[in-house]
Amino acid sequence: MKKIATLVAAAALSTVSMTASAWWGGPWNGLGDGFGNGVGDGSFSMNFSGRSRVSGYGDGYGYNQPNYGYPYYGAYAPVAPLSEEQRQAMEQQQKAFAEQQAKAMQEAVEAQRKFAEQFAAQQPQPFAAPNAPFELPADVQARRDEMQKQMEARRVEMMKRVEAQRASAREQQAARRQEMETRHSAREL
Repeated sequence: MKKIATLVAAAALSTVSMTASAWWGGPWNGLGDGFGNGVGDGSFSMNFSGRSRVSGYGDGYGYNQPNYGYPYYGAYAPVAPLSEEQRQAMEQQQKAFAEQQAKAMQEAVEAQRKFAEQFAAQQPQPFAAPNAPFELPADVQARRDEMQKQMEARRVEMMKRVEAQRASAREQQAARRQEMETRHSAREL
């Protein structure tokens, strides 16, 4: 309950301060900061909601002041001039800084050049076709040759079987033709 009372008091205090500050400033007409208008609104309920709206308007110094009609930017603190020793020290610092920057830039350029050379050296050369045909290792070539011999032997054996089947098919065809001719000649008689 104490927390709720504290929240209510804080909300009421903020509403009062917003309302009070909303009308701060007035029509000074040459002696102040121009016109200030503001609207403040606050509400508080047990559902803990709040809102506010503020607007302002200003016209600069006022009628009787210099720069009438222009906004007020405030005064700048005067800057003490540098002594000769301070000026020389600042110039030396700037010169040292410029030299340091130039040296750092030169080192960066040199490091970049070295990196580019290393990178170029690591890159593989583009593929160039060899002048000689590709040669297999000796053991792989021996297995390849053995497989080719076996395949050639199988091909020869297969061709022998194919020729035997063709000869058998020709003999069967000739026998059937002879049989058909015999039947045809028997019908004609």
